[in-house]
Amino acid sequence: MIKNYFTIAFRNFKRQPGYTFLNIFGLTIGIAATLFILLYITEESRFDTHHEKADRIYRISSDITEPDDHFRWSSTQIPLAATLKQDYPEVEEFVRFVDNGRTRLEYKNRFYFEEKVFLADSTVCDIFTYNFVKGNPETALKEPNSIAINESVSNRIFGNNNPMGETLKTPSGREYKVTGVYEDMPLHSHLIANAIISANSNPGFMNPTPGSWGGFNLYTYVLLKEGANAAAFAEKLPQVIEKHVAPIFERFDIKIKYELVPLTSIHLTSDFEGEPEPVGQIGFLYIFAIVAFFILLIACINYMNLSTARATKRSMEVGIRKVLGSERRQLIGQFLAESVLFTLFAIVLSYLLVLFLLPAFNQAFDLSLSRSLLWSKQVLFGLLGIGLLTGVLGGSYPAFYLSSFEPIKVLKGSLAKGTGNPKFRKILVSVQFAITIFMIIGTGIIFDQMNYLRNKDLGFDKEHVLTFNLQGRQSRDKYPVIQSKLLQHPKITSVGTSTTSPGDGFGKNLMNAEKEDGGMEQYGVDLYGVDYDFFPTMGIEIVAGRNYSRDYGTDTTSAVMVNESMVKRFGWTDPIGKKFQFGTNDTLPMQTVIGVVKDFHQSSLYEPISPLLFYLGQNSPNVHVRINPTNPNDLAQTINVIEREWSSVFPNTPFEYDFVDSSFMELYQSDQIRANIFTLFSILMVLIACLGLLGLAAFSAEQRTKEIGIRKVMGARTTDIIYLLTRDFVFLVSLASIPAFIVAWYFMNKWLDTFAYHTNMNYLLYLIAFIAVAIITILTTGYHALQVANSNPINALKQE
Repeated sequence: MIKNYFTIAFRNFKRQPGYTFLNIFGLTIGIAATLFILLYITEESRFDTHHEKADRIYRISSDITEPDDHFRWSSTQIPLAATLKQDYPEVEEFVRFVDNGRTRLEYKNRFYFEEKVFLADSTVCDIFTYNFVKGNPETALKEPNSIAINESVSNRIFGNNNPMGETLKTPSGREYKVTGVYEDMPLHSHLIANAIISANSNPGFMNPTPGSWGGFNLYTYVLLKEGANAAAFAEKLPQVIEKHVAPIFERFDIKIKYELVPLTSIHLTSDFEGEPEPVGQIGFLYIFAIVAFFILLIACINYMNLSTARATKRSMEVGIRKVLGSERRQLIGQFLAESVLFTLFAIVLSYLLVLFLLPAFNQAFDLSLSRSLLWSKQVLFGLLGIGLLTGVLGGSYPAFYLSSFEPIKVLKGSLAKGTGNPKFRKILVSVQFAITIFMIIGTGIIFDQMNYLRNKDLGFDKEHVLTFNLQGRQSRDKYPVIQSKLLQHPKITSVGTSTTSPGDGFGKNLMNAEKEDGGMEQYGVDLYGVDYDFFPTMGIEIVAGRNYSRDYGTDTTSAVMVNESMVKRFGWTDPIGKKFQFGTNDTLPMQTVIGVVKDFHQSSLYEPISPLLFYLGQNSPNVHVRINPTNPNDLAQTINVIEREWSSVFPNTPFEYDFVDSSFMELYQSDQIRANIFTLFSILMVLIACLGLLGLAAFSAEQRTKEIGIRKVMGARTTDIIYLLTRDFVFLVSLASIPAFIVAWYFMNKWLDTFAYHTNMNYLLYLIAFIAVAIITILTTGYHALQVANSNPINALKQE
């Protein structure tokens, strides 16, 4: 019987090729879009799962509350890890990572800049799974001055030569012996280390002083023993704070809490500052899952509408089969078999489509989804669920609807009154309209916000500012030379240095600060080292007092500057002359505020502007060069000049640079990727929804053929017929827009509120979305209406 079902289904497909194409095309696009989303969700969800002991690895992170501030850091103090292993039997092992930043490595008088270099304990491979291709992971980092590198670094520095035993030198003059080479860490890792230096190379790391409990400067991971209760262990962490941390911070009214974070949840759930890699947002996965469901739902609705639109073509078949003895359950089986067959075709086609388009998808959205994910159990089970949902849900309504026809009335030439449910079909299409309107509004608001991020006044002039890094004391000592050479070029207007750059982090220290009433009180203060030329180079305005000046000798020893947020923090009415004292030692010299700069965004617009204190740093690593191009060619020519001058001062070091505007926008790279993905699937959803409209328009026109014939005989014009057949759909658009507007307003406001600074809700987008969907509806349904309006009414009236 099942074979017979599929045989008849194939015959129907061949008999109605246009109908078959529309159904399979709609389902294929819908399932392919859903499969792309499923791949993205699978990739985001599998971060750090490649570590064999991932279920027992936890990171300790810090929650810090000051009297007037609160922040969460992914880092902790040096002594914490060893203390936990010593005092708590649940801890099997620990490892600490210290970010060494962008590091210059020297080999045979050639310099190589490497990102993501860390110091780590020798236990790193006892906890994490790194695949070593050379060397022994158990001993690679046990000896001081050892370094393990990944294959990419090995190939870049040593080529095809064996790096084992070779020596790499850092700018400080320290030499490290290569003791291991490991495979590049998977991109779905929350911490990616291109090179790992043995932590015992740093004596302070291995023998911390009691004061080390005051510095939060490394990542701490613990491996719990099998069977250990993580929740019970987390409840013991306050004991560590009470014994070691509180004595340092309680006198400043600063409260510290530790949080035990499962390794595999860091990427999607972390809201801690200072993560080693950009993190995702689990909320976006929920959004994309909902989008995938909507796409599948619309594809199913399309199938239902296209199937019921062809009801009159199948009614005679149903009537004859019933007269010949077919039971309704057999007819239902027949139509469900057709639906499942459609779905199987669509799944195969969509799978091949995704397999073919995946590289282009990765390139377009800067992703790294692997084709191997298509064979993962999550994706295969997802496809099974998609098949069941689409095949059964999409085919159930047509099956029950078509099998309900009464054979006597069908064979007399008319369908039974009341079969089917036109209201239900209109509800389905209204759902399509609502989803489509919501997606258009959401896409518009997302792009409004992305445009706002690109164009908002950040408080500094980010255009045409090139930045590069000076590694090591020797390189920084040559800064005056490179600065002098660069300033001789007419297109370079200013060169300055700082300890950090916009978009990067900054330091924090406990300080005594003068309050408005003249008293001194201790606060945690964010610090930013700059030179004399930093503010002019970055176009940051001085709103009170003055900038650092070489004319004032005391600026190097006793002058600081602050931003407007710092003035607001302390409630100063006149900030010039206010005092700071570094550290908490009353014997240290006072620092006097000489100037206030306009607030500028050092961090992303997700966060409010931090109160900042600027000190004069004469030997900072970050160099900023302002270029003043008068035509597009000037920029490229000036970069060549800078590179030439760099090579004359640092002949063995490659010149690597970035632009401040592009590096700052990297803070929103993940948002931009998600926005682009959201836009793509919005477009696909509109396309699939058009097929649904086509189905219902066909059904409506087919049902009203005789009515239209009579109207034409009575003198109705073509425009009257088109209006008659399209007005119901426009009404459905109007009806669907109400819930779509409400849902869009609620959720898009929620999303905008995740930014400390965001664009206003653009209500014009609501009108644009409504008009766009209305136009699409009129064009789609008008096509069928025009066909019916131009048909010969005699053909409709001669059939009874």
